Amino acid sequence: MTTSPLRRLGRDTLYVLLGLPLAVLSFSLVVTGLAASLGLLVTLLGIPLAVGTLLLARGLAVVERGRLRLLDDRPLPPPGHRRPGTGGWRGLLARLRDPQSWLDVLHALVVLPVAVVTFVVATTWWAVALGGLTYWVWQGFLPQDGDDGGLARLLGWTQPWADSALNLAAGLLFAVTLVPVLRGCAALQAGLARLLVANPQLASLRQEVDALTVSRAAVVEAGTSTLRRLERDLHDGPQQRLVRLQMDLATVRRRLADDPAQADDLVEDAEQQVTEALQELRALSRGIAPPVLSDRGLPAALASLAGRCTVEVVLDVALPDGERLAEPVEEAAYFVVAEALTNVAKHSAARSCRVSVHREADAGGPASVVVEVSDDGRGGAHPAKGHGLAGLADRVAGLDGRLVVDSPDGGPTRVTAVLPCG
Repeated sequence: MTTSPLRRLGRDTLYVLLGLPLAVLSFSLVVTGLAASLGLLVTLLGIPLAVGTLLLARGLAVVERGRLRLLDDRPLPPPGHRRPGTGGWRGLLARLRDPQSWLDVLHALVVLPVAVVTFVVATTWWAVALGGLTYWVWQGFLPQDGDDGGLARLLGWTQPWADSALNLAAGLLFAVTLVPVLRGCAALQAGLARLLVANPQLASLRQEVDALTVSRAAVVEAGTSTLRRLERDLHDGPQQRLVRLQMDLATVRRRLADDPAQADDLVEDAEQQVTEALQELRALSRGIAPPVLSDRGLPAALASLAGRCTVEVVLDVALPDGERLAEPVEEAAYFVVAEALTNVAKHSAARSCRVSVHREADAGGPASVVVEVSDDGRGGAHPAKGHGLAGLADRVAGLDGRLVVDSPDGGPTRVTAVLPCG
């Protein structure tokens, strides 16, 4: 919605004139709080007093953000203050490490000289404009004496109308320039506020950092969980079977001479233990990148996966010949396909499956590898239903990618992973 010049002038004037008393209040309170907290820093009282000063600066920043709405209706970014998460002294120290709180303090300190300059300019322009345009009304009430030192007389103009004409000209000049001058004063104050307490770039960067922190934590947690699961499964499965196999082989050695028949039964049982241990090791190795991936690349590793799948797989890998992706991207793409094919074989009742891998350029962003696994099964897959897809989502998010599962009841199912690789 377009604002009329007069309405804009009123908003700018109100914004600039309110700026000085608020700046004086902010500067006085924050400087007093900082000085008192620094003086008491040798004692424990300095820390809570410093935190109180930061909270006071935050409240003053909220008022400043509210004042910005006097100028226009542009949306403001969220403040971006970090929550301490804990109480006590640890929570107080966490508040002291909040960058946005210190930006609020900086604004309270530097806004005073800016507010003084803009206030003086604004009041001067209004005074000259109004005084010059109305000089002909109130000039007759000025005291007259023998030594008339008016502006026109100082410039050497002796005509009786010269002083009125000169003040009128000055009033017209200042009135004509009043709108842009007040706009500039308001923009100067607002620019400082948008730089320190309502900066959209800082807010966007802070959100990205928070998202990266969450995704990295998810990846670390997923890796730790996978390691614990492997340790548990190795201890409860293959390790126990190998221990029993060792005991059976020792028994066989003792029985070979006096009871060959029992030794033969023990050998047969040992063979069964070896077979089952190998099967369990193969199952556990699905969570570990295979050597073919590191040696020959993603296409060869996916071809090996497709060849072992019990469902017919159509493989379409459109990657530049001889070009290798970054190792984390290759591993993520491999595990997406591996988990998806495992789910297809176990749960989908599908007759066929298609795996597609290709690169595409995002508009205004880095290139990405798109991995898509689709089948003609009965559908119903969802990341919340099992740890496999949920773990894949965490792995993909850790690379700033995204995983989309489209699997309505009745099928078909499509799992798509977009992995940045630029």
